[in-house]
Amino acid sequence: MDRKKLMSCMIREAKSFVSFVAPYFKGVWNMRKRSVSLILACLLAFQLAGCGSAEEPDPAETESPAGTQTPVTMLYFLDLPNFEALVEKTYPDIDLQIERNAVATIDGESERRLRTGHGSDIITTTMPTGDVKRYALDLSAQKFASAYQGSISQSLLSDGKTLFLPLPGQYYGYIYNATLAAQAGVTEAPASTGALLSMLDAAAARGLGMGSDGVMFALESTDMTHISSYFIGAQVPDFLGRSEGVIWRERLTRREDTFSDGMTDCLNLFSTMVEKGYLDPAHLYNNRGNMTPVLERMQNGTLLLSYGSVHFLDMLNADSDQYEFAMLPFLSEENNHPWTIAAPAAFLGLNATLAESGREDVLSAAKRVLDLLSTPEGQAAFIQDSGAAQSYLAANVPVPSEIPGGLADCVSGGYVYNIQFPAKLLQYFGRSMVSVLNGEIDLKDALSNVDRFFLEGDKDIEYDQTLIGVVAGDMIYENYNVRREETAIGNLVVDAIREMTGVDLAFANGGSIRGSLYEGNVFGSDLDVVCPYDNTIVVLEVKGSVVRDMLENGLTRIVQENGIPGGRFLNVSGLCYSYRAPAGDSPAELLDITFPDGSPFDESRTYTIAVTSYMCGADGYLDNNGDGFTMLNVYSDTAPKAEGVTLVKETGKTFGDALQLYFQSHNGEAILAKTEGRIKEVIGDD
Repeated sequence: MDRKKLMSCMIREAKSFVSFVAPYFKGVWNMRKRSVSLILACLLAFQLAGCGSAEEPDPAETESPAGTQTPVTMLYFLDLPNFEALVEKTYPDIDLQIERNAVATIDGESERRLRTGHGSDIITTTMPTGDVKRYALDLSAQKFASAYQGSISQSLLSDGKTLFLPLPGQYYGYIYNATLAAQAGVTEAPASTGALLSMLDAAAARGLGMGSDGVMFALESTDMTHISSYFIGAQVPDFLGRSEGVIWRERLTRREDTFSDGMTDCLNLFSTMVEKGYLDPAHLYNNRGNMTPVLERMQNGTLLLSYGSVHFLDMLNADSDQYEFAMLPFLSEENNHPWTIAAPAAFLGLNATLAESGREDVLSAAKRVLDLLSTPEGQAAFIQDSGAAQSYLAANVPVPSEIPGGLADCVSGGYVYNIQFPAKLLQYFGRSMVSVLNGEIDLKDALSNVDRFFLEGDKDIEYDQTLIGVVAGDMIYENYNVRREETAIGNLVVDAIREMTGVDLAFANGGSIRGSLYEGNVFGSDLDVVCPYDNTIVVLEVKGSVVRDMLENGLTRIVQENGIPGGRFLNVSGLCYSYRAPAGDSPAELLDITFPDGSPFDESRTYTIAVTSYMCGADGYLDNNGDGFTMLNVYSDTAPKAEGVTLVKETGKTFGDALQLYFQSHNGEAILAKTEGRIKEVIGDD
């Protein structure tokens, strides 16, 4: 056997050895190159003979010239040291470069960069059915495209083409604090939904596994895809996993059936949990800033039950000396076999621009990376790095940890469900079910809306679920902060208005801003939450003295008898101002107006400004309409028209439209507005 084949054989055997011993040495699958090298050295003495002849991945014919390396980039939210090492040992002419990115923005970051022509060579996406597929090459002709399990491969087809490969992923189910359950008298793992509720009841009766809010159950993640997978997964034992459910799913695919026909019992368990106070649906979506801190509460014993992955279970058990955590599959109400669901961590494809730009060397190298990933060795290395619990490869792939009790029977018996609903439909279904649990709509109407979206489509709903962009950090609306101080979310809104209109100064009354943006993907529905009103933006030409009058008016309702600041406080772009806070009977006082560079504001000059038609009297000024900005009145006939004010343009655009355009014009970057000292509050005589 020649030296090269011997070394390849040694690497394979070393990998097998690591996979074998990993379950007995916690954390071994995350070891770095130094640890792998040590194992190779230890194995050298007894690997010199008798090595098998397992087939190696074939290098492409167009390898890089000797002594050079072709860089291949791939976006992912983890470092992948073992997989990188395997690629570069197998293909010395390839330099695989993993670009780290936050888990919440995999899909958004991929699409954002692809739109601007700066996408990675190997595309990473969490939603392969979204718009990102436009940027992916067809992999159907590649032999590695047929290496994956038939069920998952079929679900990834787009117009008969294979565009993406599934990465190793996780099994999902219930995770509960077995220590607290035992203290509540529940020593046997619940085997039905009734037994699961009885466990919660028993713990609640003793004040165990609950916080001051009474909540005992929450989800590991509030991502809508994750939430939707929970609602769908809970239907598997008694419906989707049975023959009638399989038939329904096939008929649904052919548009011969509807959600209203099949999912009428989908919220039975959750409604009961909400009624008992064990689940707070208000924390499931659009309240991410107030979401239940699941990891923290599971670890400190103030949350008995959660929905999450095997990896989440491993995290809990690794970090807790006080409690033991166990996992349950999705349970039945009707004595049917329980099920688990499985989901890939993400999906990989090849950037279509590689072929379009003639970068054949990078394209060839990227194909070889995917080829290696599609072998048991490649999957094992990736699993070591990611902590995944399963591979979707058709061949057997060892995993570094045992399937937890409760799920083991499901996995060995084939009771593993792969959710195959289109991504946007799945998200809309989940969002609709959250609305039902929050009491915003009844189940019948919600299912009818899902059917209408599925059968007919809906531009408004499509917009709600359209990826608008990415934000690099939280921009929070809380405690009416946009009505009394400078905020990051307020600055983002007014900067978007100013950029869209091209004016000197832009203003947004605090009452028009009603929500936060959180780090990660931003969808159309998120912008609707931040700026829900349909008042349109107008451009005016005004004297500087009018701007002073505006700012003074904005300070008149900071403190009200009900404790809620008025909505007229002005967020600003293009200038700065300071004011003395109200104290006792003394109202707030405007102190100074300057430009951002510190130069004084000239009240005798004329400026172009952007405000809403609402502030300009479109709804009049009675009953606090228009927030008292009568100095801008160009519309109302029941109040004097403003002096020194000229209407320049009616844009027809809302604040939400301005935000959408802002994200589009900055689609080469993740957005993050910050406070900059635009508004300064002075306390007392300071």
